[in-house]
Amino acid sequence: SKMGKGMLRRRNVAALLATEAQREALAASHLIKCISMFADLSSNASPKNPHTSLRNFFTLQSLLDQEQVTAASPKDISFQLMNIHSLRTQPEILGKKASLVSSRTKTKSSKTLTEAEKLEWVKGNGTEEIKELRNTVKQETRSWFLKFLEEAIDNGFHASLSEKKGKTKGTRSAEPDNHIAETLSQLKQANEWLDKVISDHQSSHNSLLENIERLKKKIYS
Repeated sequence: SKMGKGMLRRRNVAALLATEAQREALAASHLIKCISMFADLSSNASPKNPHTSLRNFFTLQSLLDQEQVTAASPKDISFQLMNIHSLRTQPEILGKKASLVSSRTKTKSSKTLTEAEKLEWVKGNGTEEIKELRNTVKQETRSWFLKFLEEAIDNGFHASLSEKKGKTKGTRSAEPDNHIAETLSQLKQANEWLDKVISDHQSSHNSLLENIERLKKKIYS
């Protein structure tokens, strides 16, 4: 009957919309997690003791580079998407205040959408907003890391390597072998990350490329 066909079509459309909303919510939840991680990282990082911060930064970059998110779905789709819209229109939230976003998603999981919010989601392009915000977060983390890495090197991040090379038989190195190995590994990771940034920005950002080349020389000095 026409009534049955109409209801079947309505069910199929609703299922497609739910799938799209779920996909956006997963991406939004993933990005909010990254923003919260960056807030914690930038607040607690110490150039004088950079190893933990470097590990956390490379983990964060790996998460930001993920195009598809397959994690479990968040409990509240609508609130995640509204947070993404707010973050895109209020970029200052990307600073230390970003850590509040994660807690708010937990405390307001029972929020019910208003008609205006439903209409906003229908008219908006959540996927594009998430993509734009992810690029903004990448830029923010890149700028922060370039400054942090330079400060770490200036504070003697790889000084232990020269001490290790210069030690003679019967003397003890200033750093344990495993600590030196970690430093070497992280310097290698940092250099590879810098190479990737150069590759991604070959056609523009001359000042950025000059800054990176200068920093790469410091790594190997």
